[in-house]
Amino acid sequence: MTGTGIVVLWVIGGNLLIFLVVGVGLVFVLRRMAIRLERGLGKNPTGTLWETLYTINANSGTQLALTMQRAEQGKPAMHPMGSSPAVFWLDQIGFDPATLDPVPRSREVAVDLTVQLGPHAKTPLKLSLPVLIAPMGYGVALNDRAKIALAQASSLVGTAISSGEGPFLPEERAFATKWILQWSRSAWAHQTEVVQLADMIEIQLGQGSEAGIGIVKDPGAVSPRAADAVHGNVEIRTISRGQVPEWIREFKGKVPIGVKVPANQHLEQDLALLTKWGVDVITLDGSSAGSAGSPAVISDHFGLDVGLAIHRAHRWLVAAGIREQVSLVGSGGIHDAADIAKLLALGADAVAVGSTLLFALSHEQVAENLPDMPPTGLTMGQHKETAPVTLDLDRAGEHVAAWFEATRIELAMICQALGVTSIHDLGPQHLVARTIEASTRFRLASDADPLCWMRINEALNQLVAHYQASNAVLTHLADQPWFAD
Repeated sequence: MTGTGIVVLWVIGGNLLIFLVVGVGLVFVLRRMAIRLERGLGKNPTGTLWETLYTINANSGTQLALTMQRAEQGKPAMHPMGSSPAVFWLDQIGFDPATLDPVPRSREVAVDLTVQLGPHAKTPLKLSLPVLIAPMGYGVALNDRAKIALAQASSLVGTAISSGEGPFLPEERAFATKWILQWSRSAWAHQTEVVQLADMIEIQLGQGSEAGIGIVKDPGAVSPRAADAVHGNVEIRTISRGQVPEWIREFKGKVPIGVKVPANQHLEQDLALLTKWGVDVITLDGSSAGSAGSPAVISDHFGLDVGLAIHRAHRWLVAAGIREQVSLVGSGGIHDAADIAKLLALGADAVAVGSTLLFALSHEQVAENLPDMPPTGLTMGQHKETAPVTLDLDRAGEHVAAWFEATRIELAMICQALGVTSIHDLGPQHLVARTIEASTRFRLASDADPLCWMRINEALNQLVAHYQASNAVLTHLADQPWFAD
């Protein structure tokens, strides 16, 4: 063996020895830690490592983070993205599969996913599938590249994107085939020239994550370009007015006029007022809705679940005899095609998806930029100046479009498995309650007690038997000679 070979073997052997020693040491350390942890389980947790586990379990990581915010800043704690409600009712509802009657449809059977919002407007908003891109304002929520990527994707898949609260972004309107202007509670984008560009106008009277209160955006949370749109980098306040602007009469009948309100327990009262105003579309924003920075005390504890709200609103509109006049949109915490189909079956005409699309938007671009930037740095406006990189528009747009395409296929599969060929055929009869609580909350045709139906069927059989016996008696009497007299 040459000298070089001996050196190589010596190096390899040395490295193996090092790895062996390190491995044995690691096993020993882990074993000692496991022994200490196991012994600690039987002791008072105060002052031990288990105390942290008890604390986190009692308060949750989110609550601890919000507590630290309040302690550090002396201000209301802010909630990014969205809140997790105690109960998300859509998770407690399932689908009733078609079997023999009705029969499931073949995967080759076409399914109609198209929808029109504001059908009585002169120019209804026509969508290729019942999914809108939710309002996420430029500058106050998303940066310009995120808005542009979403607008490009909306045109590729045949849906609409909403401007959200914030200044008008010309590039967004240029790339979007169908564009909804959200008439916010601030003074942004209220110019007549901007309003005339809209395919639909939605008046924002509140949202699920912020209820109906006016919100405050600090100067540092708004991009310079957005701040310039309001004549300087100043504190920006949006004020809740609680009424539809007078100009609604001018645009009524040309494009659909919508109103967005937070889903609430007294929604029937709101519906009575909104329908008197003559709006074409009503959006109910559920308690799981996300936001770029909402007060946690509002986001976590206010509002009604979107599933309950849509269910009640649909029933009220039907009872009022005006269901065909008003389009109903649900939003807030919607993740996938299953959530979408459930809301459609509960009575929604369409849904709006927000936070989920931001995950699709930034796919494959977050990990490669960590830890230099937070995960939201690619999409959120307030991180625009500090982010070392910018969003790749091509990849972002493609991934959002791919999410829509997958959702389109999944919605069609759900319809086929339910035995229908159109989303307009979905109804409560296609849903089942998975829990007793959901059974009491939603009045679904499939939730009826089987024993109740058995009793009804038995009573009907007895009634038929009595009728047959009575009929036999009457027939016998009719055959008697004296009966005719």
